[in-house]
Amino acid sequence: MRNLTLLTVLVIIGVGSVMMTGCSKGNAGPAGPAGPAGPDSVLYSGWNTLAMSFDATDSAYEETIQAGGITSAILNQGSVIGYLLVQDPSTGDSSVINASIAMVEYFAVGHIFLQSNVNYTSNLYRYVIVPSKVSTTDVSGTLHTYTASQLKQMSYSDLTKILAIPAKGSSAQFSSDHQ
Repeated sequence: MRNLTLLTVLVIIGVGSVMMTGCSKGNAGPAGPAGPAGPDSVLYSGWNTLAMSFDATDSAYEETIQAGGITSAILNQGSVIGYLLVQDPSTGDSSVINASIAMVEYFAVGHIFLQSNVNYTSNLYRYVIVPSKVSTTDVSGTLHTYTASQLKQMSYSDLTKILAIPAKGSSAQFSSDHQ
């Protein structure tokens, strides 16, 4: 009986050794080349409905948006780009514009302060946080590197296409809350 138990233990050890050897890195193929850095460091909010309030002291409409993704490193080396979804009163057509065309945006660590002579309450606002450089590949596999300044000058359509930003939703890394 003791020989049977000892034999069972030896078989288990032998089978375990074979299984571990079969799964070792020594039998794995060579590692493939490292891919380019993706746009995962680019953060973007969902579309936020503005609720601006009038400040009689400044004679302007204002709102503060909490934006946890804005850090001192982003303010010093990167860029924050705000977008506003506006509707043409004569045609009813909507378009996305760079928010800096319609209002003043102050970016600070953790928040965005909006100020305008026009009440944009009920309009949608979204922001994109861009590090100093972003590398991405196009559909042909060609690597392109863009500076924050270059991305800031692009149309919303081009920027969202290059960075694969969905029309709705936000980055998983953070969310935006109004104050």
